[in-house]
Formats: sequence, C-alpha cells, structure tokens
Amino acid sequence: MRDDVKTGLPRSMGAAMPTLPIWLTAALLLTIMTVAGLIVYGNYNSALREGEAKAVSSAHVVAAHMEWMMEASDLALKRIEAALGDRPIDSSADLVREMSQAVGELPVGFEYSLLDSGGAMRFSSRTDGLLPNHANRAYFKRLSEGEELTFSRLLDDERAGRPAFIIARRIDHKGTFTGVASITIPNENLDRFWASMDLGPHSTISVVRDDGWLIARRPVASKPVDLSTTEWYPLTRNNKSGFYHNPVSQIDGYARIVAFWKVQGWPLIALAAIERQEVLDQFWSNLFSDAMLMVPLMAILVVGAFWIYRLLYRTALRNDELEQALERNRFLLREIHHRVKNNLQAVMALVRLQQLPSEAREDMSRRIAAMIAVHEQIYKTDQFDEVDVAPYATKLITDIASGYDASTTLSLDLQDLTVDRDQALPLGMIINEVVSNAFKYAFAERKGGRLSVKLASDGQSLTLVIRDDGPGFEEFNRKGGMGSRLIANFVRQIGGEFSMRNEGGAVFSMTAPVKRDEQEAA
Repeated sequence: MRDDVKTGLPRSMGAAMPTLPIWLTAALLLTIMTVAGLIVYGNYNSALREGEAKAVSSAHVVAAHMEWMMEASDLALKRIEAALGDRPIDSSADLVREMSQAVGELPVGFEYSLLDSGGAMRFSSRTDGLLPNHANRAYFKRLSEGEELTFSRLLDDERAGRPAFIIARRIDHKGTFTGVASITIPNENLDRFWASMDLGPHSTISVVRDDGWLIARRPVASKPVDLSTTEWYPLTRNNKSGFYHNPVSQIDGYARIVAFWKVQGWPLIALAAIERQEVLDQFWSNLFSDAMLMVPLMAILVVGAFWIYRLLYRTALRNDELEQALERNRFLLREIHHRVKNNLQAVMALVRLQQLPSEAREDMSRRIAAMIAVHEQIYKTDQFDEVDVAPYATKLITDIASGYDASTTLSLDLQDLTVDRDQALPLGMIINEVVSNAFKYAFAERKGGRLSVKLASDGQSLTLVIRDDGPGFEEFNRKGGMGSRLIANFVRQIGGEFSMRNEGGAVFSMTAPVKRDEQEAA
C-alpha cells in the first residue's frame, strides 16, 4: 500500500534580499559620522582651549607691561617727592627745573604734575599751559583723606578726545598733607602695545582697578565702566589668573574669551579678551577642508555599497534558483525511492499470491522487506548518499522477530554510524538472512531464547556480530544452503570477511571496510 507523501515541489519564496551590505554600510557610515563628530567636537574644544591659553598668556604679557609702567611711574613720583624736600609746592622756576631733573625721561605721552593741598595744579609737564584744579576729583579726595597711592578711573582729561588715567602719590611734610604728585598715562599707550600682540581685530586688552573700575582699555570705552558686576570679576578675588567665556560684552556686545592676570605688587588686574569667532575661524576653515575630502569619500562608499548590494542580490537570485533545482532533485530522488519501495511492496504482494512452499514464500517476503526498508530509510531521512544503519537494522530485526511466535529476548547494541548507500542493502540482507535463520533454527520449538546483535565501527571498518543461544551453526549449514550462499555473496559484495562459529550457540562475525564517496574521501 502506498504511503501518503508530499508530492508537490516547494513553492519559491523569492531570493532573500541581501540587506547585510546595506546594514554594514549604514553601520560604517554611522561609525564614520560618529567618529567624525567626536573629532569635530574635539577639534572645536581644542580650538577653544588654544584660545583660552592664548588669552591667558596675553593677559600675563599685559600684566607684565603694566607692572613695568607702574614701577617706572612710581619711581618718578618718589623722585618728585624727594626733590621737594621741605619746600612748599608752588610754581617757582627753581622747583620746576628740579622737578624736570628728578623725573628724567618718561615714556612717550606720559605727563607729570604737582598739586597743592587745595587741589590746585602748581606745575604740569603739559605743553598747553593749563593748570586745572583737581580738588573735586575722586582720586585727589582719597589721597587727601590718607591713602598713599591711588589710580583714577579711565576719563577724558581737559584736552578733549585724549582719554587717560592717573597714578598719584600723596605728599606729606611732618605728617601734614601738602599736596599730590601725579603722572597721567594716555590710553593710546595700550593701543601701541596691543598692535604688537597680534590678537585679532576685535580683541581687547584692558586694565582694571582692584575694585572693578576700568582705568585703561583698547579700544577705549566711551564712558567709565564698573566691571565688578561681571561674572568673571568674582574669580579675581581668589585666583591670580583665569579665564571666562563672556557671551556678551557690556561695552561693545562682542562674545569673547576673557582672561585676567593680577599685576604683581599693584592693585590692578590686566585683561586680554579674544573674540570667540576669531578663535574659531581656523577651526571652521579646517573643518571645511576636511569636509571637502570626506564627503566625496563617503559618497564613493555609498555607491560602492549599492554596487556590492546589486552583485549580492544577483548572486542571491542565482542561489535561489540553484536551491530550487536542488530541492527538485531531492524531491525526484525521494519520489524514486518511494516508488521503488511501493513497487517492491507490489512484488512482495505478488510473491505471497504465488503457489509456493510457505517457507520459501516467507523467506522471499523477508528479503524483499529488507530491500523495502532501505528505500524507506532513504526517502524518509533525505539521505541519498548514506544510510543510518542503526534505525535501519533495528527495524529489520524487530520486523523479523514480530513474524515469529517466539518469546525471544533481543539485545541490540548498534552504534550510530552511516554507510554508503551501496553498502546499506547488502548489509541489510546479511542481517536479514542471519537473524531469520536464527529464528528458524536456533529458536524453533523453544520457549524463550536470546539474540544479540552488535554493530560497531572504528572509522575505517565496521564489525557485525550476531549471536544466539541455540544449538549451533551445524543445523544451519545442513538446512540453509540458499541463505549461506546469499550471505557469502553479500559479504563479498561489500568487500568484507565473515566467519561462523559455535560459542554457546551460533556466532556470526563479519568485518567490512567503511566506504566513503570520492568527494568526502578527498
């Protein structure tokens, strides 16, 4: 009877889309973009750090310059005080001459003056001849109240358009305030110094009094400025130097990196501020140059990925066609073996209908059944080159045992191994003949009995041992002529050797080489 089998071919599901190159390209692009982003971010921060370092070093240079100017100015003021001695501050010609000799050479643009205790200017190195009264000036009031040295805020002096600041020293005679010696430092002195620093057109340098008031700046501020309210000013209370990113300057609105450095020995703070855009200009220029190189490379990568995708897609289509062809061949081979099995079943049915001796008919049926089992094992497992011996032999032995009315104990020790399909049928026929003869002759007219079958392999050869506890193989030789010839022929067919001996019953032993097809052997 024909078993139900799957007779339709597998429906093609279409070639699998080779999405791996796309995912790999996307992952690579994402990685490149991430790395590029990290590099850009790192370069951006590096540019800012370089700007910060430049601002701090510039502030240090400004502080050193101011320290030199203050020391030169203070030294001149002390010489003026020493030259006065006990004389009153007036406009006498002798005093003017001695003041000029005491002061000596000051930097270009510096002017010195003498004021009496009432704030009236008694002498000045100015060439315009003006001698204003400074009694109401804040710096003069601080000195008259006891402060020894002070600085004025940035201001426009009496000559319009000439911003400057003043460093002034109190003059005492026997503990009594007698006047003030001062030096006026023009703001343009910072302009000349700034030009030598190459900080950028929108950068600034400034000098701030310790209380936060601006005393000098390049470019000059249009009015006095109190910087004690800025966010960076509190940093100057506990730090000698530092920097701050100022988003908007309260003087001109530019975003700058502001660095400060305290002037050693003086209540002054030097500032250097570099515009952020000037700091980042080189960064953006480098970024543009890198982008001009990276964008075409990434475009080439994407185009290459899609080209590889097309190649792989075509390969996938071809593989799909080959897979379908392979599956069709498997189906056809499965169908062939199934049809052979069915045909053998039909032959076995015809044999049973023939007028033959029952023993011959049963022997013929078992031999055909052994052939049927091989083809059944092949098409059920889809192993067309090799056959698993253990399940095949188990089915043969149990089918034979079930055909005899004998309570025989089966002991099967079958190693999991595969043999070439050309060996499977002869091996099955050998097992069929030996086991069948054991049941016919060893267990005939007996209640009980034991049959053991052992199949093993060392990789190079296989060993088959079938043992029963019957009377021995003499009876087999006497009555089993057909079976013994079949066994010998099948053993010779697979290139093996066999022996029969008595050892508490009949023992059949066979060894044969384990064949492999040429491709596997290679």
